[in-house]
Formats: sequence, structure tokens, C-alpha cells
Amino acid sequence: MSVYRSTKGFTLIELLVVIAIIGILVGLLLPAVQTARGASRRIACTSNLKQMALAANAYDSIHRRLPIGFLGPWDANGNGLNDVAEAPPWQFDFSNIGMLPVLLSFIEESGTQDKLNPLLLRQHSRKYPGQNYFGHWAAGKSTKEAASTQPSIFLCPSALLGPYDICIDTTFTYETADGIQVEIRGRREKDYGRSNYVGVSGKAGNTPSEKQYAGLFVNRIPRSLRHARDGTSNTLLFGENAGVITWLGAEGWPVLNGLGDTPSRTKPLFTSLHPGVVMFATADGAVRGLTFDIEQEALNNLAGMADGQLVK
Repeated sequence: MSVYRSTKGFTLIELLVVIAIIGILVGLLLPAVQTARGASRRIACTSNLKQMALAANAYDSIHRRLPIGFLGPWDANGNGLNDVAEAPPWQFDFSNIGMLPVLLSFIEESGTQDKLNPLLLRQHSRKYPGQNYFGHWAAGKSTKEAASTQPSIFLCPSALLGPYDICIDTTFTYETADGIQVEIRGRREKDYGRSNYVGVSGKAGNTPSEKQYAGLFVNRIPRSLRHARDGTSNTLLFGENAGVITWLGAEGWPVLNGLGDTPSRTKPLFTSLHPGVVMFATADGAVRGLTFDIEQEALNNLAGMADGQLVK
């Protein structure tokens, strides 16, 4: 009596073929998935910058000027208008905050802004109020609570994936007899809300030798969109930084250091983890990506509000 036995099933060779096919499909699909995720993060970053630019435009429409770029140190003559610094040691008894706190109410964060000490947000004709800036930020439960809040609009989703542990309080751009100086002041504390976005101050802020390339967000000088004589579509307003800075101290950064993909612990540098580009918002509310290898002169012209050079 013969017995019939089924031979259904995979042979070893067939199994290896199936595994190989699956590996090929995964290899084909994975880059597509990663590309889609990268595109999604870039879209979110673009949306953040656009909302910030539109908030600044709304502020300008109401107040007839943009927020002051930085309430930083006055110069040795007590005016602060030329970004000429006091002689070291640094005088830190200023509020040293940037433009983002006064934009909170324009990005649905009015509750956070209302908790901040209003004196910190005002232009003062003297040093205020007699202690270092970090003391101002920590003074009062309400202000500290507000400063510790994290508005999601200030965070780029690509930057959050980076291995960088850089938390900057604030930065200073100034000019001395030795030339233009750009300094970072920071600490590694995690108490304060952060931002991956800062304003653009031009090539080197409002320093005397580089006034031709001054931008819209500089130390202690109120500027309006009307000052963008190169055209709002040709003037950078906000840019991204793959490291982080406190949103209280996120002021206008200079572009003289160029662009890159690695944040610096020693100098303000516009950086991004988006492949090949750093995202910027222009003063008309548009958002564009600038390549890492952009010519420095073209970057200076885009950062300057009235240098007379248009970049296409």
C-alpha cells in the first residue's frame, strides 16, 4: 500500500529568496520613509517661522515698529546705538532679552506674556535694575514660571533630534579697537524655555564699520518694516539654530559667521539639521531655505535691510 505525503512548504533556498526580497523592499522603502519624515519636519519648521514672521508683521502694524531686537548693554557713552561695548568686565545689569517675549501674545501665548515682569520688556535709559540679567529672569515666581514655559512654535522638530546639548542664555555683538566681537553667554541649565529661532541683525548688527549691512533686529534700536528699503521679500527676519537659546534671550544674530549644520558653543551661527539648508523667514512673511554654501556677500545682502543689493 502506497502512502502519499504532501511536500508543501518552503525549501531552504525558497526561504532565503523570500528573505532577500524582503530585505530589498525594506532597503527601497526606508529611504522613502526617512525622506517623508524629513519633509514633514521641514514643513513644520517652515510653519513655525512663517507664524513668527506674521506675528512680527502684526506687531509692526499695531505699534508702527517691530519689537526691539535686543535690550542689551549700553555702550561706554551710555547710548548703545552703535553696538560699541563697554570695556570688560561686562556690564550684565540689563534685562538682556530679545524680541520674542513681546510677540507671545501674537502666537496665542498671551497668558505666558502676562506673567512676565513688564519692566523687562521696556526700553530703559539707564541700567536696570542693578543686578545681572539672570537675576532679572529668575526674579519673581510669575516671571520665572513664564520663562520656564515652552511654546512649541519656538522648537524645530529636526533640531530636537540632534545630539547637541547647547543652551545659550544670550549673545552680544559689539565692536572694539580690535574689530567686531561676537560672544555667547550661556549655561547648561534646563530651567528655561528654549528657541531654535532667533532674529537676524544683519552682517554684524549695528556695529559702526558694518552699518551698511545692518538688519532689522539690533541692540536697542527700534526698527520698522519701512526700514527694509531693499524690500521685505529681500530682507531676512528670522533664522534657525540647531542648538538652543532661551527664548527670553533670543535676539538678533549676525550672519558674518556664515551657515552650517553644527551649532557652535563659542559663536552665534545659523545652523540646521535639514539636509543642505538653513530655513529663514523674510520680512514679508515668506520662508526660504538658504544652502550651507551660499556666498557670504549674498548672505550679507539678504541680512541687511538697506544695503541696496538685491539677491534673487
